[in-house]
Amino acid sequence: MGFDYKPRFYDERKEEMLERHKTAADLQGENPEALKARIKRNMRRQTSNLNTKHIRQQQMAKSSFRFIIIIAVLLLLGFVAIEVYLPRFIHYFE
Repeated sequence: MGFDYKPRFYDERKEEMLERHKTAADLQGENPEALKARIKRNMRRQTSNLNTKHIRQQQMAKSSFRFIIIIAVLLLLGFVAIEVYLPRFIHYFE
């Protein structure tokens, strides 16, 4: 009597790929159901792209606003540093 263990490996990517291939093969037919499924899939994809574009635009606006704020703070700090330390620096070299 031995130990009959057969290891199994589950590859999620491979399963998803096989599912996509099966779906694509089903949608290649010219029957009305395949046509409806293709139209539905394309509409879902377009809606997803619109949402993605909207989210991307919002992220870009936030990023640009942060960048402007950071530049303004750095300019302000630079101005204060020049006002405070430049006279000392000039006095040091005189």
